[in-house]
Amino acid sequence: IAFYGGDAFRPVYYLNAANRSDNTNYYRSISRGFVWVWNNTLSYTKTFSGKHNVSALFGQEVSKNDGENTQGSVDNIPVTNIKDASLNFPSVQIDQHFGGFEYHDAIYSLFGRINYDYAGKYLLTALLRNDGSPNFGPNYRFGYFPSLSIGWILSEESFMNKVKPINFLKIRASWGANGNDKIGSFRYVSTVGGGRNYTFGTGDKLVNGISPNAIANPDLKWERTTQMNLGVDAKLFKHLSVTLDVFQKNTSGMLLEIKVPSYIGNAGPVGNIAKLENRGVELELGYDRKIGKVAFNLVGNVSFIENKVTDLGPDKKFLGGQTFSPQGLEITRTTVGEPIGFFFGYQTQGIFQNQSEVDAYKSKEGIKIQPSAKPGDFRFADLNGDGIINADDRTKIGDPTPNITYGFNFSVAYGGFDVVLFGQGVSGNQIFKATRRFDLQMANMTADALGRWTGENTSTSYPRLVMDDPNKNFSRSSNFYVESGAYFRIKTLQIGYSVPPLSILSKIGMSRFRVYVSANNLVTLTKYTGYDPEIGGGSFGVDRGFYPQARSFMAGLSAAF
Repeated sequence: IAFYGGDAFRPVYYLNAANRSDNTNYYRSISRGFVWVWNNTLSYTKTFSGKHNVSALFGQEVSKNDGENTQGSVDNIPVTNIKDASLNFPSVQIDQHFGGFEYHDAIYSLFGRINYDYAGKYLLTALLRNDGSPNFGPNYRFGYFPSLSIGWILSEESFMNKVKPINFLKIRASWGANGNDKIGSFRYVSTVGGGRNYTFGTGDKLVNGISPNAIANPDLKWERTTQMNLGVDAKLFKHLSVTLDVFQKNTSGMLLEIKVPSYIGNAGPVGNIAKLENRGVELELGYDRKIGKVAFNLVGNVSFIENKVTDLGPDKKFLGGQTFSPQGLEITRTTVGEPIGFFFGYQTQGIFQNQSEVDAYKSKEGIKIQPSAKPGDFRFADLNGDGIINADDRTKIGDPTPNITYGFNFSVAYGGFDVVLFGQGVSGNQIFKATRRFDLQMANMTADALGRWTGENTSTSYPRLVMDDPNKNFSRSSNFYVESGAYFRIKTLQIGYSVPPLSILSKIGMSRFRVYVSANNLVTLTKYTGYDPEIGGGSFGVDRGFYPQARSFMAGLSAAF
């Protein structure tokens, strides 16, 4: 059980005409939540005839998470600090605002699993889950999710005894399904909400209006993901380990909001409206050996993945995605045959260096394609050839999903010294650099604006800066904002020394003493010019200026008694 909340006070202040507060404001929020979980399992294990090994597991789990929030604020209260602020000031000049919300989340599951192996060589695992969620209506509240895996340890077969380089070899295959219900509470019904105020009658009196928040969808059901995997595990030449996986993962009935025309009057419902396919290969290699007094271990892995949307349902050409700037600039889109959430916008073809180049950019009929352009502006590609630059000329300008993800971990020890090095990286993806907020005239720009176009041949990549931006160089989503997101980063480097167990340590009861120094995010190799290629904040592929990961250095010691 949890109780939490917060208070905030805003005084009267004046920084400039655009950044000021003419009235005081006091805000208070109080929340409480209660979570409970109840689970039970029953297991059975038995060996038959010395070779047939069977284990079974049956279980259930129930969890529930409820909570509520109450919040309020008042304006124009006659105080200057938070200690004196209160929601209880009685005055006709004080504006009061109160509200709140509730949430409800639960899951009910039954599951059973059977493991079987014969002589430790032939392996089988079968599992079935039945999950129920209140996020769906009574029509499809429960979902069934099976899985099956088989394996064969070839190295246990007698005919493999003569293959000396192979110390262990296992081939395996699996298929399974699971579900997703993470859409929030009550999305299958048409809830109602306030704040839709309106005037009725002849007195122009404003009354509080209540209306549906969204269209109901009683047939909303679990999003379902199935995956097939083929793999090999091997140990070769006593020191080399290999793990190889080939997989295909299909998601159907994806839980996404359905766009509806604005004249409907409220938002569209959540629906099972799309299908997604992921396929790829994962490879891991490891080498572990000791030569004399030097012991070292190296493990590296690499993954190749292809992501593609295969269906959007009937009568849908695309799904909208993320937006940017207060104008709601569309920057991502999802269409069939392309990766999910690709970057969408205009293609630039350099910068007009002089008026002759502007005048020469004409349609077949001799009409200027960009009549508002001046030297220093972007030349936008007329992709459909209609002689004008408009929304129909937008196209795919990048992909936020990496094609390759890789990493390694290396450790070595000699005497009392040890070194650990961990690195990781990605390749084949792009980042939309949304830190360029040119709609805020009072805000500083990033330093690359110093290299903008200021005259003929001064820049071929950064356009001129003018207050009204008549050519929409910055208010259009274009490949100007898109940069390579590839990087390699040394995440961790640690060097330590363990003092040998000398008699002086044993006299004070100490069995181990180690000192070390370490660094995190030590080196990053990337062409991305933003803060951090590992962007955070849950904004997939779009850098909105979240605080970057810090490079940190530490020193410490550890002891055991």
